[in-house]
Amino acid sequence: MASDTRLFLLVLGGAAIPAALFIVGVSGKSLASDLVLATLAISAAWSVILAFALRRVVLRHIRALSSLIETARMQEYGIKSRGMAEPGELSQLYQQVNALTDSLAAERQSEQELLGVLEKVVSQINVAIVVCDSRDRVRLVNQRACRLLGASAESLIGLEFAQTALATVPLLAEPRLLNHSFPGGEGPWQVSQQQYRHLGKPSRIVFVTDLKQVLSDEEISAWQRLIRVISHEVNNSLTPIISLCQTLSAIQSRSGSADSAADVRDGLGVISERARGLKEFITAYARIARLPEPNKILFPVDRLVSRIRGMFPDDALHIAGPVPELMLFGDPVHIEQALINLVRNGLEAGDQDNPAPSVHFSCRVRDGSCVFEILDDGVGISNPGNLFVPFYTTKSEGAGIGLVLCRQIATQHHGQVELDNRPDARGAIAKLILPMPARRHDGS
Repeated sequence: MASDTRLFLLVLGGAAIPAALFIVGVSGKSLASDLVLATLAISAAWSVILAFALRRVVLRHIRALSSLIETARMQEYGIKSRGMAEPGELSQLYQQVNALTDSLAAERQSEQELLGVLEKVVSQINVAIVVCDSRDRVRLVNQRACRLLGASAESLIGLEFAQTALATVPLLAEPRLLNHSFPGGEGPWQVSQQQYRHLGKPSRIVFVTDLKQVLSDEEISAWQRLIRVISHEVNNSLTPIISLCQTLSAIQSRSGSADSAADVRDGLGVISERARGLKEFITAYARIARLPEPNKILFPVDRLVSRIRGMFPDDALHIAGPVPELMLFGDPVHIEQALINLVRNGLEAGDQDNPAPSVHFSCRVRDGSCVFEILDDGVGISNPGNLFVPFYTTKSEGAGIGLVLCRQIATQHHGQVELDNRPDARGAIAKLILPMPARRHDGS
């Protein structure tokens, strides 16, 4: 029997004594004043004892429950209550508190395991990551961020962001490039920050990417592609030139007959043709390498489309749908040249079944961008992987630089070029996607 139950029965039994005395007095038809006073005194005494006993029981359970809640608040979940042995609803209350403690312990363990996985993932990312809480104090950093900031993780965690080497870096949601000197290195960096909520309050994560290695890898890859293309073109020209020179030398050593003179003239003609082709190749490369910087201005799109429409026959180029009345910020000459190249590609995509393809040109607004779309009904794309390889072409008279120039122009305008086969019909679909200028607060 529990101690609280024994105490309750003892108090109840004591309280029955004055009641018995009162009943005996009533049955004897005499209620002496002494008996009445004794009954009242005993009743009062037992009432006080009962009150103290109940207070002791209640306080003990309150302290036990308070202790359990306090340990749970301190994230110490190993302590459990033995109050489940109590009778009735009190036992259920202790069971619910223990169940709540077990649930919090499981959630805490899951959170710790997830945080451990997150830290391992973040540590393997070659980007400096600094996570700040709602008070703008550093909560998590990876090894790359420690090297960048020239400090250990222990010294950074808990530090105010304003006290780190990132405090002087201008941070925006959109990634931006800048040259900056950090304790762990200097050079070009890409920096950005993203918002998240911690304890219901806005917090931030800062990302810093070292662009030196990225640029170095891209530079090496570009040089390898360039050397491969140039080697191919130069060898294709030098091999027949060397062979012809040897042949001409042998002819020269023989007689000076008319046939020999004709052979020499033919050989010189081939050498001249190959040399001319090599010169055109170098000129074409120079066009890509020396594309001038765009002279960006605000200009209306409908005027640009009108100029392109006037450069091609009406039966070849069809303008589909209305042209939106909007302004673009860019170099209209460069953008016009890119669109002309894309339209011309579609018009030249003919074959024996359709020697004169038609092109449908449209312009629309999508997700804050101006999308120029060129559809043709030609042969389509046979080798998508080489679309933007310089000097690669499937046309007998092509130079292989049109799409390369288009992409370079789009990149200079923070846009992109997409080219793919049409999913619904024969032919290809080309898109030039350019961002629309941001509106100012006054609506202009």
